[in-house]
Amino acid sequence: MATILVVDDYSTSQRLLGYILRQNDHAVVTAVNGLSALEQLAQRSIDLVITDLNMPEMDGMTLLHALRANPLFQNLPVIILTGSAYAQDNTRAKAAGATSFLTKPVESEELIAMVTRLLSQPADVETPPPESKEPTTPNTVLDSQLQIGKPYLVTRT
Repeated sequence: MATILVVDDYSTSQRLLGYILRQNDHAVVTAVNGLSALEQLAQRSIDLVITDLNMPEMDGMTLLHALRANPLFQNLPVIILTGSAYAQDNTRAKAAGATSFLTKPVESEELIAMVTRLLSQPADVETPPPESKEPTTPNTVLDSQLQIGKPYLVTRT
């Protein structure tokens, strides 16, 4: 069982991700922004971080820069999971050291497969560049603009 830090200011995102991760035998810790995430990382051992990009106080990109600047967290797997499907966000996140980049909505199976793959890699080996799906069209649905009835996380039965 791994401990995963979910960083998102949208409580529904935290609950959905937490549910999916707990169903796959992971412990989940949450934070509402990058500052809160850094506090969580100072208090406990975290095996993987899943963070949104757009958050108040400290966004996901700033959090990623802070993690990669700290020798303790340079090899910590970080998945960016965001509603922004702009190619420049993917490029910026990879350049800043993101291990993987996924866009919302994401199927739970895809998320769990990515988490499993990243957790199975030895901690002292730098993660190879992730494979990600390049968006073909911009997704303008951000957390603050989610509409009722639109899928956030897609699950298969």
